[in-house]
Amino acid sequence: MTSTRLRRGALLGGAAALAAAPILPRAGRAQAGWPDRPVRLIVGFSAGGPTDTVARLAAQGFADILGQPCPVENRTGAAGNIATEAVARATPDGHTLLVANVGQIVINPHTYDRLPVDPMRDLVPVALMTMTGLLIAVHPSFGVATHAELVAKLKREPDQHKYATSGAGGISHVVQELWRRRIGAEITPVHYRGAAAMTPEMLRGMPPMGLDTIIQFEQHIRAGTLRGMVYIAEKRTPMLPNVPTSAEVGLDGFIYDNWFGLFAPRGTPQPVIDRLVDANRRALAVPNVIERLAAGGMECVPGTPDQLRIRCEREFKAYGDAIRAGGIRADG
Repeated sequence: MTSTRLRRGALLGGAAALAAAPILPRAGRAQAGWPDRPVRLIVGFSAGGPTDTVARLAAQGFADILGQPCPVENRTGAAGNIATEAVARATPDGHTLLVANVGQIVINPHTYDRLPVDPMRDLVPVALMTMTGLLIAVHPSFGVATHAELVAKLKREPDQHKYATSGAGGISHVVQELWRRRIGAEITPVHYRGAAAMTPEMLRGMPPMGLDTIIQFEQHIRAGTLRGMVYIAEKRTPMLPNVPTSAEVGLDGFIYDNWFGLFAPRGTPQPVIDRLVDANRRALAVPNVIERLAAGGMECVPGTPDQLRIRCEREFKAYGDAIRAGGIRADG
């Protein structure tokens, strides 16, 4: 998505609130003038992708609210691990932040050997930013119209079918492994280098099924070239209102999503974290930002550090258990 200039009127009060901030004691006092230079938002993926889009839309609001430029820097490679390391090793003064997806924080530590940093230890959660739903889709030639029919076919024909993932050890792979284990089926994964490479193969029916974000599959499901089996969420999405949720197909509690959050180096002063939480909340409340993210299948869900920390801890365990049980590695 191409960034547009946010209306300053939607962010009224930002400068006044900063000007009125009290002088902070001890460690916070050194941050009373923060930020005194640009605040960099580091992204571990290429420009134009979902993580980059979230970062760039939020950065416009951050710049207005904080009174400093907030450039987005793309440090790609190793499923986001290069960017994660760069921020974890940065000076913890609030001028270098990470916009990360779920995989960087709670999946990669389980699927990569000897990561140079531990995201759960070396970063501190600032706030959740957005999330997007995941769904399982199949090619019409597979001959199933519902999730129940899909499960029955896979159980009736064990070890005869394959599912597509957008990368070994990524969320597409891990959540499908969780699903496979939940339904008790034996299916073989086929890994691709991203959803852009995976989807054309699914449209050919080879493999006939896979999992990814709703925006990746929406147009194809509407066109009838793919069929939506289950939306892995608590409630149906208006983007594809006919696709049932996990609970509706008998998978109670099976809820996973691809979320994006803001993180800072461990040791970043709490007063800085507090101001970032406020900036994140206000930047993601701008109507234009909400609309543009919604067009990409994303929902703005800014929260608190504790909410993001609890989510990370819960999912770190859930994904870790599945990854170990399935012997999942990032190299396939």
